[in-house]
Amino acid sequence: MNLSENPKGLIAALLAMLLVFIGAVLYENGFITEELYLKIISAANPGISADSELEVHFIDVGQAECILIKAPEKTVLIDAGDIGYGKTIERYLRTEGVITIDYFIVTHPHADHIGSAADILRKFPVAEVIMPEIPSEYLPATSLFEDFLKAIKRKNCVLSYSENGRKIELGGGAFIEILGPAGYSGDNLNNYSVISKLRYGETSFLFTGDAEEEAELLLLGSGADVSCDVLNAGHHGSSTSNCAALLKAADPQYAAISCGYNNDYGHPHRETLAAFRDFGIGYFRTDYDGSIVFGSDGKTLEIFTEG
Repeated sequence: MNLSENPKGLIAALLAMLLVFIGAVLYENGFITEELYLKIISAANPGISADSELEVHFIDVGQAECILIKAPEKTVLIDAGDIGYGKTIERYLRTEGVITIDYFIVTHPHADHIGSAADILRKFPVAEVIMPEIPSEYLPATSLFEDFLKAIKRKNCVLSYSENGRKIELGGGAFIEILGPAGYSGDNLNNYSVISKLRYGETSFLFTGDAEEEAELLLLGSGADVSCDVLNAGHHGSSTSNCAALLKAADPQYAAISCGYNNDYGHPHRETLAAFRDFGIGYFRTDYDGSIVFGSDGKTLEIFTEG
């Protein structure tokens, strides 16, 4: 991001970076708790201004994932939380003025990513659903997945399989590019996750679903450009994802972790948080911060959290 053309933005960004750095030092040396460290990060980023023409919302849906992208001309939804979160997501989208979902990317067919997908399809016009092509023998034979497919058919949506290299124009120069899955062929549904990169001007976001280390390494081996300003932490911050090679190649400034408070999986794992700190990545997490919103004017990022 080039901040040199925006002096006020540069000063604010430098002060915010200094505050985050001091907080990280204090946390690393045991002087403050992780919760206080996260509050310091939040305080360094007070809100989204009208200058932000693109917004990325990591919606708090507990131990699940749902991401809203409000681009200059199009709206994208990535995943739809777990079962029972349909009303929560619908209320959030309507509050944000969403009327139509242009692209609904379903990263993979696990319940914590498609749980309320059928509800969303029933409540909103959806132009196109994008999902990974998974061998039929590995597709879940669950009523939840069947309901999702039936809802797509009932709404007469375009259903497309993810195609690596596909660029989806979102208006104003913003676009999202499909990067993966990159050749995985096993039985782990997480590794079929659709991986995509959103770009707007000089800012970028990488979304990895639940892709684990094997899929991350395949992605890097494909030569995909994974550099980003904001990383959607893989698999809710699990240590099975977010491998060092990916973090080094992506080199994000921030990571956003979708996870539920005191969840049974221990997400985000301590190893992941330690890796983020080692790579100088400031992180936010929905269990502490609530919904996390990144705004971009194409050059600088703003961050707002509910917490």
